Amino acid sequence: MRQIIYLMVSLLFLISVPLVGAAVDVNITIGVPPPLVFAGPPDVVVVPSGTAYVYMVPGRPGLYFYNNFWYRFHGSYWYWAHTYNGRWSYIETHLVPRFIIDVPPDYYRHLPPRYYRIRYGDLDRHWYRWDKSRHWDRYDWYKREYREHERRRHARDLHRDEHKPPPHNYRDLKKDRRDQRRHPDDRRGGGRNR
Repeated sequence: MRQIIYLMVSLLFLISVPLVGAAVDVNITIGVPPPLVFAGPPDVVVVPSGTAYVYMVPGRPGLYFYNNFWYRFHGSYWYWAHTYNGRWSYIETHLVPRFIIDVPPDYYRHLPPRYYRIRYGDLDRHWYRWDKSRHWDRYDWYKREYREHERRRHARDLHRDEHKPPPHNYRDLKKDRRDQRRHPDDRRGGGRNR
């Protein structure tokens, strides 16, 4: 009887675990997004995103330029390409630069009507120099938008934090431990330690 049980457990184990060296097909096919159609090269705006400049195409959610690459969020996946109308390739989310991930998806809706537009040709020729010299930080319209962007980000973070339980601080944690060590017969709460 014992041998039958061992045999059944062994068979169950062999069936549930793939053999060493056996190929397991875990490829997931992620489609390529449809091409973007523009009448001409698109104008962009600079997003006030902290220590690096991220550019986006106004009116096109999820299309960004950063560090000589274009990034696109489409169908819950990220893609990247060398040109805005180029061949899009899937990229894992953890490889997308944090500056892009931190841009709110609806940021394009909050752009002021006369927010400064940058011609594509200027971006293509000057983005590197602009980034290194912190070019946009000199302009009042950028400074105003940066302050507004930070205000919206702070409000969004506060709203998100309202739904989290407050964190324990070290002092509260020590007090909880002291209360647990008090003798159960001490009715006044002043307590003697065990």
